[in-house]
Amino acid sequence: MALGRAAQHRVVRCVCSVALLFSATASTKPKLQAIGEASLGYTDNVRTTPDAPGLATTPRSTAAFLTLSPNLVLSLEAPRATQRLRYRYEYDLFFAQSNTSISTNQLDYQAFFELSQRVTLTVGSSASETNRYAAVALSAPGSGVVSALPAGAGAYLQAAANEALSIDAGVGWRAWQGGGVVVAAPILGTQAPQTTDVSARTGLEKSFFRDAAGLEARSEYTVVQDGVRGDGTPLGVQELLVVGAVALWRHDWGRYLTSNAEGGALRIQRVNVGRGFWAPTASATLAYATEHGDAQLSYAHDVRSNALLGQALLVDEVRLRGALPLTSHDELLLAASAGYQRGSLIDENAVLAARVDVAMVDVALGWQATRALQLALRYQHIEQMSDARTPPLPLSFAQNNVLFGATLRLPSDRELPRPYRAPRRVDRSDELRDGVAPGELQRQSAVPSNAR
Repeated sequence: MALGRAAQHRVVRCVCSVALLFSATASTKPKLQAIGEASLGYTDNVRTTPDAPGLATTPRSTAAFLTLSPNLVLSLEAPRATQRLRYRYEYDLFFAQSNTSISTNQLDYQAFFELSQRVTLTVGSSASETNRYAAVALSAPGSGVVSALPAGAGAYLQAAANEALSIDAGVGWRAWQGGGVVVAAPILGTQAPQTTDVSARTGLEKSFFRDAAGLEARSEYTVVQDGVRGDGTPLGVQELLVVGAVALWRHDWGRYLTSNAEGGALRIQRVNVGRGFWAPTASATLAYATEHGDAQLSYAHDVRSNALLGQALLVDEVRLRGALPLTSHDELLLAASAGYQRGSLIDENAVLAARVDVAMVDVALGWQATRALQLALRYQHIEQMSDARTPPLPLSFAQNNVLFGATLRLPSDRELPRPYRAPRRVDRSDELRDGVAPGELQRQSAVPSNAR
């Protein structure tokens, strides 16, 4: 059926906007940054050895280690787009146990595009290859990652991609759509499940002066190959489908504080056996954000697919994370995460099985000695408590890491476009993007600021 004249005009305008966007991006001069990181550290559990002696294949050991990590960052800034590509290599040399040394490759891409005054698109992708399971040490300080981990060592390849489209549908109305895929696979002879996870969501929101309310529908489909039962016997291919809907509410508290809450229901269905159950889902977040840093306190009751474990869990989780300057000129920076996750594995018959609890603390204090050089002291603690007794199911272990390091950035971060930060506030004043500032966009648009 032929498109109407108005619809044809909208399609032409959209195509022209995308063409102009990529034309402007291609004509922008890229900026390249070289980063060198070096740290001396100590760990009291090199191989994340389980606490129970009967489950440990090797005895628990301590070691000092040296971490060397070169990075390359390519930034691209245009009036309506920001892009950042980063490659990171890390090598951890354990002085007393050279056979446990670790190498890691990571590649990340993040981008923001303003397709029109009413439509924005964010996309991201990442890939990592490592010969260890303890991925918490790979996350940046203050990232807030809380996740159960397999014990012991192994080699793993993980890749992910995501996108989010935001549309100002009218005065005070906003619609959005998002999706993502995660693939995790063992490599180099490691015995572990292979996981593929696909998720999607869409929603609509009405905003007022300081408040916004809306609805969102969600779905997630997970396929696990070479999965295992609670007793360690093989399962073959397992499929899990999670669908649900939530009601959303956001409120701005003053200039820097904002909050959001949601509540709804999920259907968790084991496709292989045709069994499932309903579960409530809820979350609440209190966030603080300035141009120089941010912090968040959150609670969630939800279903999580853990790609490293090849398992799905019903969890209750509390997290506190933030990265904030301690001085007026940003010489001292505190980045911290603390979290506790209480979860239960969802077995092959859609029944709650083994319990897995994770407690994590990650604190880093940084000193910006010069515009290019930063020194940092970092402490990590992760403790996993589980009644599972068979690997690769999550086992109980504890690990403490202390690191002192230096990071050299040439040129400094101030000479590169800042990474895009999506807004949480109803008025969008906490959004960070270089190129066109949010206030300029609001003046150009017919949509009032309280509708964004």
